[in-house]
Order: sequence, then C-alpha cells, then structure tokens
Amino acid sequence: MNCIYKTLLAISLVGGLCACTYDPYEDDITLPTETLTLNASSEKIALDETNLQAPVLTFEWTAAREMPDEYLLSYTTQLDVLGNNFGSTTVIRTDEEPGVFSRSFTSEQLNNWANERWNLPVNKNFTLQFRVVAQWAGGSTFEAPEVRTVTVDVQPIHVDVFDADKMSLSGSAIAGETEIEKTVENENLYAWVGDLTIGELSIPVELEGETLYIQPVDGDNTLKPGVPVDVKMEESISKWNIPAAGRYRILVNMETKQATIYTPETDLKPFYATFRPNGAEANPETTIEVTDLWAYGGGTGWGVRRLNVTVSAADPQVLIYKGSFNGGVKFCIAQNFTVEGTSYNQNNAYCFTNPLTAEGKRQNLTLASNKLGQLHGGADGETRNSYYGMPSGAHTYIFDLRNMTILAKPAK
Repeated sequence: MNCIYKTLLAISLVGGLCACTYDPYEDDITLPTETLTLNASSEKIALDETNLQAPVLTFEWTAAREMPDEYLLSYTTQLDVLGNNFGSTTVIRTDEEPGVFSRSFTSEQLNNWANERWNLPVNKNFTLQFRVVAQWAGGSTFEAPEVRTVTVDVQPIHVDVFDADKMSLSGSAIAGETEIEKTVENENLYAWVGDLTIGELSIPVELEGETLYIQPVDGDNTLKPGVPVDVKMEESISKWNIPAAGRYRILVNMETKQATIYTPETDLKPFYATFRPNGAEANPETTIEVTDLWAYGGGTGWGVRRLNVTVSAADPQVLIYKGSFNGGVKFCIAQNFTVEGTSYNQNNAYCFTNPLTAEGKRQNLTLASNKLGQLHGGADGETRNSYYGMPSGAHTYIFDLRNMTILAKPAK
C-alpha cells in the first residue's frame, strides 16, 4: 500500500507540473481599446472648376479613447498624394483645434496643390491620402497614438493643354516614328510633308515627360482632307485612317488648336508665275513654277545671286532664305529660261519686289526688320526696275507668295 501511495503521489506531482506550464503571453499588457474612426465624404471625386470655393471633399473622425485628465489629447491631420508617404515637402499638415472632428477641402485648394506642391501631370487622375493622428502628452506613462488613414481618387480640373516638347507621327501608315518640326515662319505651327501608306496614323506629343495624343475635339477621326479640324491633346491614343498611299502634308497649329491633313488630291500647290518676258505683249506667254529665287541689284554684291531657298513644309508657296543684303534688290524667279526656243535671262524674268506707286510706276522702298512688308510681282519694266532696300545684317527672310508678303527676322 505504501508503494502504491508513493506511485500515485509522483503521478499527481507530474500532472501538477504539466498543468502549470509557463505562458509567456499571460502577463503581457492588455492593449487599449481604440475608438478613433475616419471616413471620407466620397471614395471618388471630380474637382469642380465652376464652383472652386465650395467644399468638394470632407473627412470626419470620431474621438479617440478616453484617458485620465492628466493626459492632454491633440489631433493632427495630414493630406498628401498616395506614394509621397506624407513627406515633409509635400504633406499638408494641420494641428486641429480642440473639439474639431472634420476637415474640408475645396476644388481650388486641391487643384492648386496638385499643380504647385505635388507637381502632378495635368489632366491625370490621382489618389489622395488623408491621415488623422490622435496623440497624448503628459501623464505618467507613454500612450500609443491612434492613427487612421483613408484614400480618395480624384479627377482633376481639365486643363486645355496645347504645348509640346516634341511632336511626332506614328502608326502603321508610316515607317517608324517621325518627328514633326516647328516651322521657321511660325513657331506655333508644326508641319510635315512626306509619303504615307494605307493604314492608321497618330500624332503623339511629348510634354514634360508625359505622352499625349492630338485628336479631334468632336471625337470624329474620319479624315477630312484639307480641312482644319479643332483638336485637343489627351492621354488616350487617337488614330486617323489613311485610305490611300501617297504624299501627304500635315499641319498642327498650336495657336489655333487645329490640325489639317492634306491628301495628294487636296495638297497645297506651289506658286506658278504666268507672264510674258519683259512684259511685252509681242512675246509668248510662259508659266514657271517658283521653287527658288535669284536676288538681282546693287545690293547683291555681284550681278545675280541664287538664294537656294528652303521651301516650307507647311506651304510650298512659303520660301525661306537666311543671309544678308546690302542695298536695294529685286527677286527674280529665274536667271535663265527659254520660251518657244528663245533664251531669256533675269532681265526679262518675272520678279518680286516692293509695290508700285498708285499710278503703277516704279519706286524703291525699304523693308524694316521684324515688320511685315508687301510684295508685288510682274515682268513689266516698272516692276523690274523697282528695288526693295533690305535691313542690314544677317536675317531670316520669309517670302510668303500666297499672301504676297515678306518678313525679315534678325538671325539667331
């Protein structure tokens, strides 16, 4: 019996030890029950440009847990764009007044911060992150703060952006991506002329690291040959259908916000001068396509100077020359030409110069730098003996034969 008793006692001791196994979490501090909640008035908003001063977004929160009077409770709110992590240079921080449990923002505030503080791309949706922090100061022990965060998707105010760091053509209608250059005669005008094949054509624009696309305002991508179309720039790609292969001319005017696509059938034509040599009725009439000019006069420095002009991609009737003249000159369309077997030279050619007098007589005028001048053309003696004085120094000369004007811009 004594043996049995000792055995039972040992078993009971072992059982007791097992029942009293140490629990490392048994004596941990119990976390406080947090009561702070946070809500946004909407999960998605659109900034309203027609009512900028009205609140467009409101955040509301409830009180944090109660603590003894020895603790001082304060609330801080923070607003930023998702991904900025409430950085010191981007966060909008507010120390809220006692008893305040909401914070509202207007379309104007959010729009200004998006542009100036957060440097967000125009017309691109973004996500806001709002955080409220409840924290205690004073008291005998440290109290962990309560923190709540919510996000809201934002559609910004649409900005009618029309600018470009680079403009190109792309799509199946063109081999590779081809850049469209600004024209010399108009810094707001981009122009390209070249061959396209059957396919699709888009006009991507690079602006401040973003890619946008030129597209019709009305959403109609039907090709309207030779007709200026109101356009805008958007993130979504837009394509024109090119129905036939051939030589096309594409213009994008950043000032008027219009694009024009000329097909081979509707393309702009060069200037054709139809005249009789010397302006004499007895001489046979001829027509010459104007693709270059020859300066002739005392200011050429020698008899006749071929200018080797550049023909604008925007208009074959716009000719560009960079250089200088001294004295009065006229601009002939040929140095040597033949009409019905008879040879002629610049003395008999059609020329451009300043306008004649009201009586149709010759006169010499002076073209001022950076001031648009008028052109007059003809092969008659009065025209051929009128000379335009050019401004001194190197200039870029723009001969607009379609509008019969001349402009001298100081060379850069």
